[in-house]
Amino acid sequence: MAEAPHTRRSRTPNGAGSLRPYRGQYRVKVTVTTAGGQQQVSRVVPTEAEGRLVLAQLLADHSRGLLRSPSTLTVEALLRELVESRRAEWKPKTLANNEDLIRLHLVPHLGAVKVQKLRAQHVLQLYTLLARSYSPSLLRQVRAVLRQALQLAVVNDVVPRNVAKDVDLPTARTSRRSRQNRALSSAQLQDFLQAAAPFEEVAGPVFHIAGLLGLRRGEAAALRWEHVDLDQGILHVRDNLVVVRGRPTPGTPKTQAGDRTVPLATETVALLAAWQGRQRALGVMVGEKWVDSGHVFTTLRGTPFHPDRLSTLAREFGTQAGLAHVTFHGLRHTSASLHLARGVPAEVVKTWLGHENVNLTLNTYRTVYSHEHRLHVTGMSGLLQQGPVNLTLDTLRRVGT
Repeated sequence: MAEAPHTRRSRTPNGAGSLRPYRGQYRVKVTVTTAGGQQQVSRVVPTEAEGRLVLAQLLADHSRGLLRSPSTLTVEALLRELVESRRAEWKPKTLANNEDLIRLHLVPHLGAVKVQKLRAQHVLQLYTLLARSYSPSLLRQVRAVLRQALQLAVVNDVVPRNVAKDVDLPTARTSRRSRQNRALSSAQLQDFLQAAAPFEEVAGPVFHIAGLLGLRRGEAAALRWEHVDLDQGILHVRDNLVVVRGRPTPGTPKTQAGDRTVPLATETVALLAAWQGRQRALGVMVGEKWVDSGHVFTTLRGTPFHPDRLSTLAREFGTQAGLAHVTFHGLRHTSASLHLARGVPAEVVKTWLGHENVNLTLNTYRTVYSHEHRLHVTGMSGLLQQGPVNLTLDTLRRVGT
């Protein structure tokens, strides 16, 4: 019997494009012919309509000779693709921070490397180099951006795997200063608030509220009277004034959980009501130069504070009170720690602070004060009693101990 003739598979034409469903999204592919053979440029998009636009753009780039094969894609070009693909998704401060991380730390060291030639060793060398001069926080940010970029390369079929995914950061020694408690004790907080009192008489009880409710500095700066219901005794955190390359920029809270409603004690309602009256009187006194911005905490002209100014003032009042290393964000740690120390359930404190995970509240924001150790100290007779004695929910749910 005669053997059937072998049919040779035809080559995909140079510049051929396709758009097909892919894992609930759509994948765009365009074939590029190079000296080394054919390669496909791939993109994954959420909708078919967007896929048609991307396909048209890729085909137009190919016709003008602007479409490069995956083998020539550099890390710098990939990082640019990441920024463009996330520009509408990232908040303004996140966008600016990530662009700075790319420009200052990723491009100088890895930018010229071909993505398909990038190895885990390159990534580890970068982390080791940066660890000599920069904080663990910055290294984590660099790692996050690089991982996102390489995951984009995986999705677009440039590389089969994300080589940065399993590369650990170098183990950093914790400095003595970073080990110091960020939270103030109740006595220290009282001293700090006394130092800030003259300022708060004409600007509003911003440090009082920050220490009590754990507001971020941008949340405090952006707080408006329309989001404070004195009749119901509640405060809504809806806005966030972030600093983007030195300029205050209106935005929303840092996370979805950050958009929250916090109950107010009767004395806190009275404090804010008294300030509202003084603020109105101050506006009348200033006259036509007063700006009725609607913000709760304001300058002598009625405008909201620059968040950096609040940070500077926190350090200055801390120094006046004889307290070292006081920061505005440290008041957030103080709020969490003092509430937990007095037995407020961790889940409640988490909600007040706008944390998405209670582990963050307990492991990062919680300071265990010395008096708590004395409160729970026991002898053997107490240890042998059945059931927990004088243990708060915080102790029971403490993570990592």
